[in-house]
Amino acid sequence: MSGNETTGATTARALAAAAFALLCALGWSVLALTHRDAEGISESYFFDGVWVALSLTFALSGLFLVVNRNGRGLGVLLLATGALQSLRMVLLLGAGPGAMNLVVAVVLAADLANAFMVVAFPLWLPDARLPGGPWRIVTALVAAWSVLLGFSNTARVEEFYTLPNPLHGTALYRWLDGWLSPYAFDLFTASIVLTLAVAAVRWWRSPGPHPHLRMVVAAYLVWAALVTVPHYVGEYPDWVPYAVILAGEAVWLLVPVAAFRRDRSLSLDRATRRYLAAYAFCTLLFVGALLVGYLMHRLIPGAESGLHWWLVLVAAVLGALLRPTAHGVVRAVDRYYYGERAHPYQVVRNLAERMSRAVGPAEAPPLLCQTVVHALGLPAALVAVRTRSGPRELARLGEPGAGAESFPLSYEGAVIGDLCVPPRSGQRELDRQDREVLRLLADQASPAIASLRLYEDLQASRKKIVLAREEERRRLRHDLHDGLGPALSGLRLQIDAARTGIAPDSEAAASLTVASAGIGQAITELRRITDGLAPAALGSEGLAGALRRLADGLGNGPLRVTLDLDPDPLPTLPAAVEVAIYRISGEALNNVVRHSGAAAARLVLRVGPDEVTVEATDDGAGFPAHNGGAGVGLRSMAERAEELGGSFTAANDADGAVVRAVFPRVHG
Repeated sequence: MSGNETTGATTARALAAAAFALLCALGWSVLALTHRDAEGISESYFFDGVWVALSLTFALSGLFLVVNRNGRGLGVLLLATGALQSLRMVLLLGAGPGAMNLVVAVVLAADLANAFMVVAFPLWLPDARLPGGPWRIVTALVAAWSVLLGFSNTARVEEFYTLPNPLHGTALYRWLDGWLSPYAFDLFTASIVLTLAVAAVRWWRSPGPHPHLRMVVAAYLVWAALVTVPHYVGEYPDWVPYAVILAGEAVWLLVPVAAFRRDRSLSLDRATRRYLAAYAFCTLLFVGALLVGYLMHRLIPGAESGLHWWLVLVAAVLGALLRPTAHGVVRAVDRYYYGERAHPYQVVRNLAERMSRAVGPAEAPPLLCQTVVHALGLPAALVAVRTRSGPRELARLGEPGAGAESFPLSYEGAVIGDLCVPPRSGQRELDRQDREVLRLLADQASPAIASLRLYEDLQASRKKIVLAREEERRRLRHDLHDGLGPALSGLRLQIDAARTGIAPDSEAAASLTVASAGIGQAITELRRITDGLAPAALGSEGLAGALRRLADGLGNGPLRVTLDLDPDPLPTLPAAVEVAIYRISGEALNNVVRHSGAAAARLVLRVGPDEVTVEATDDGAGFPAHNGGAGVGLRSMAERAEELGGSFTAANDADGAVVRAVFPRVHG
């Protein structure tokens, strides 16, 4: 038999056991309604009903663990306990005196299973398996103690609903009662402490943290404290027995939900998921009906006399809640096994909505990574685009590692990039549901990432053009200033020298004078052209000297200007970066002089390994609140920063105005 067939058969047997427990619970409900006036029964309705609800909870938890595969041993124990408890309750209520031996046998088996489950539960932590090696001695001791405890609990009851218990008068019980009773609670407490200690040692030795088990351990400790502590500090308060039961129920409910995480490689068929959802819904329905009946009995005087009317009302209320509750349970089961993968189109729709609200295309890759990691629960995600020089990373969340799978980002028939996602912890590869959702997400995000790629290509081309333009201007300025300028000056000197050797009033002298004046005009025009190619101060003094002259020139009046350079001296920068720094600094300080009315201003230039920051602050009136958009000066500074792929901000703070431009430091 193949692995899939074995798994299917195991799941079918688990579903059958859970269905048996549910049928027993239904039988108990019918018998409880038809035997309301029987002696010894009506007083125990709610208490017995809680035990039936707990049996359904045990079976539900066991069913989830068996189907989930990674807690199958504990799941089988929970299923068996739930089925035995349900059968016990229906037999106690429906069997007659002739079947007491069968009833007692079932009650004893249920008590044995329940005793072993509640005492040995910590031994299953943290991996849903009983300990091996030397720890098997502890398991054997706990099992032996559970047999004694279960037999004692069964034999202690003198009668079941007025029918005598044949075990109560046996010699074995009398011997156990005389020997065990004085120490029973101490042994029970010691067994819980022992199993918790073994669980703590195994937990400490097991690889990896187990944060999801903390709730289970906390609930079990609360239950154990409610059971044991009142025995040592005094008598039980009236609410303790019910609180113990409810706390124990919370423990078993938390077992499949929080303790042993779902197997993400598991692919349940639709029928199995619907069976799980139906069983969970029936359990919830039984608990709700039991709670309504208890509240009706406690809070409504005379409810027993008009019970049929109240049953009609309760049935109407439950009927109205059936459909929404059933849908909620189905969604909860799907979400438990598949998380957001259970509704892939909703995940894609949420991503599309978030992208539609994004300010720019640059937000698309981070949004895709966040959806993969946060919505699907995968460990990491990386988005990269393909360029001529190789893949270029756009966004990353977590560390994908070497085992990540790639999902192509395609647009108009061409692959433009990849979404890289690693498998979940403990898995070698992504499962089928994960791959399907990731393909949908990749298809949804591809157009936005294609537009981002085009936008970044345009930005890169623009930046290259700006860099090439400024470098060419620098070269041309140097050539004109250092080559043509001196040549024209030398030629003019030669003409002036030749003119001194001839008569001043001759025709030749007049021609030479005109030629010299023309060359002088050409030199003036050349200086104007070279100054237009780049700021003159940059060529003569460098960036640091030009900024100092700028600050000194604007700080001679009532305004004090402080210049901070980091580092000082500045490293060599491309011509485009130097021009952008100088122009933005000059425009920012001129704005302070013209508009702010400040007494002090500060210009800061920080050149880092990868980016350059220009910041100008003042203590003036700040920027006015106007609706016409930014002024010419602010737009000019923003354009210069954006030309190099940077950003520009202008805002007010507590002291005045702050202007900041940040752009990449382009290395030669």
